[in-house]
Amino acid sequence: MTSSENIADDSMWVQKTPPNVPRSSMINLVNLLLRETSHRITVLERCDGPDPEIYVVTRVNWRDSDVTKPVLPQIPRILSLLETLRGSKGVPREVYLDSTEGIAVYLPSGMKVSELPNDAKKTVKLLMSIVEDSLEHLHSTMSEVELWFWKAARQKGFSPEIVEKMGNKDPHFSSTELMWRYQRILRKYFSLRFTIHRSEDILRVEE
Repeated sequence: MTSSENIADDSMWVQKTPPNVPRSSMINLVNLLLRETSHRITVLERCDGPDPEIYVVTRVNWRDSDVTKPVLPQIPRILSLLETLRGSKGVPREVYLDSTEGIAVYLPSGMKVSELPNDAKKTVKLLMSIVEDSLEHLHSTMSEVELWFWKAARQKGFSPEIVEKMGNKDPHFSSTELMWRYQRILRKYFSLRFTIHRSEDILRVEE
């Protein structure tokens, strides 16, 4: 699938903002400007009543570009993303570990529709700024959480290189005990509760 096809597919996961939402035309205009990206502006009407909050929707590609690499050393990246999203609406409850499509996430802006300016140019500029700031905060926080995990893991004898060898079932790094110790570090470091179902290649976040 080409990148242009990916963009076309991404445009399908945010519906056009209905006209009953204030500034809907400006939100739709910004999404039109963002059509070559995987980012969108949206509102969650049913959740926020007559004055909905503005959300940035984006797709996070957590897997390495080399799909032949094992998933095991990339689990901290997924958990770092989910940890970063805690407390926000639309947090994924399931992650398909064999998927290369990334994870669609909803980022709350903290701004209600009613707070947008009346001036069209100012509104567009503000919404574009919200997208930029939300993405920067997401990726910087996610990277920092993952960075600190690996610092903690190295103190226990685990590095990305060692975990990759475990994932590749290297004879010197393939043991039940080693896997148990690695999972114990994951569960101790990350506050969210999760279960990895190997038979289905799914990571499920528990309530």
